[in-house]
Amino acid sequence: MDILFRSPLGTLLAKPWVDEAGLFGLERWYFPLSRLWAAANAAGDDANRFRDEIGAPVAAWPETYLRSVLARNAARKAAAEAARSAWETSLFGDGPDDCLPLDRQRRAAATRHLATRASLYPLLFPTRPPSARWEIDQPMAVERDLGAALARPDGLYDVAVDAGTISVSRSVMKAGFREYWLRAPTPAPRLHRRPGSETLYARVIEPADPACPTLIFGSGLCLEFELLTVARDPGARLADLGWRVVEPISPYHGLRAMPGRYGGEPFLAAGPTSSIDLIAGQAIESALLIAWCHRRFGGKVALAGISMTSFVAQQAASRCHLWPAEARPDGIMLISHSGRIEDVTFGGALAVALGLDRALARAGWSREALARLSPLIDPATQPAIPPSYIVSVLGETDRWVPYGDGLAVTRRWRLPEANIFRYPLGHLGTPVHLTRDAAPFARLRQVLAGQ
Repeated sequence: MDILFRSPLGTLLAKPWVDEAGLFGLERWYFPLSRLWAAANAAGDDANRFRDEIGAPVAAWPETYLRSVLARNAARKAAAEAARSAWETSLFGDGPDDCLPLDRQRRAAATRHLATRASLYPLLFPTRPPSARWEIDQPMAVERDLGAALARPDGLYDVAVDAGTISVSRSVMKAGFREYWLRAPTPAPRLHRRPGSETLYARVIEPADPACPTLIFGSGLCLEFELLTVARDPGARLADLGWRVVEPISPYHGLRAMPGRYGGEPFLAAGPTSSIDLIAGQAIESALLIAWCHRRFGGKVALAGISMTSFVAQQAASRCHLWPAEARPDGIMLISHSGRIEDVTFGGALAVALGLDRALARAGWSREALARLSPLIDPATQPAIPPSYIVSVLGETDRWVPYGDGLAVTRRWRLPEANIFRYPLGHLGTPVHLTRDAAPFARLRQVLAGQ
């Protein structure tokens, strides 16, 4: 991966045009194929249930072919689940001392299962399936469900965290780094209502220097690196820069995926409460991880979020005064962030391509009605930590998470100019560029050092 990003091809990828090409691929292929794959996971070898699970009327595909595709996916799904179970039992319970082969087997089986999307390609025709199975909440139901939180938004985040609830797995050596996992019941009450997301998982990657600072680094929508067989993922690249990296798995993704859904699908397709539950829930989980890191390692702990999890990091910056001192971040990094969730929903290119704006409108939501929920997940007027502790990274041509709203947050929060990094790139090009330009991470280290 590093060779790719540092090559001429990597330079080509770090360009604004990548967003348009990526959006076309997601809209035309990735999301519809993922919806078919999630339906197959829920259906097993039952062709009738498969059709029902897709979420829209579909073509009458040949039964023999359909059964063979479902059988292949069911076999790979079972293999992936068995490999995960063996890996987790070994890590956290009784099993072989060397867990590295089991991790490789788990990743390989999960990658093969994810790859069965390709075998579903003929089912995109003649009628293209939907990008998601929409189950949008009705406005009146949301008012009832979140009435207390709307009256006092801080109450959604004012949740006790206990670092003693975290279990630590056995460790392995991988590519010169020590790696292990954390597991705990989520301290976020609302996530216990989301099947699959009741348990927090996070991977820890440690360089040799025990005095290194700690970075809790969130991921983006639909990204599930912990399921892939890649040599150098984002966590490993950050460890190369001298960080101890803690990678939390976001709710609805990867090891926390919901049954019958593809990774990340509920964040948009079961909104708006699913989005609120992830952002608020992962912010509370971040407080738990920060407290554990402070106890375990001492030293400084920073929290970073990109795209989807930038909203998580913004809430940590906004609400951390509600948490004990040990649960508060010493620094924050926001990557591809935005200040207004309704603009992302009704104006962001990805949400529009996916059809979220239309799904919300069908369920009775307007931009104004959605804006009433903004106090729950939009950044506060002022952060609860000093602005000099916050670093911002923005792509100036980003239309997925609109650049202007993110820049407005940096101005409203009065971030120092030295803490604001702007690149002539879009949503996809910006993280690619960060693999080539470590200046924002170097600045974050300076922030933690009080410089």
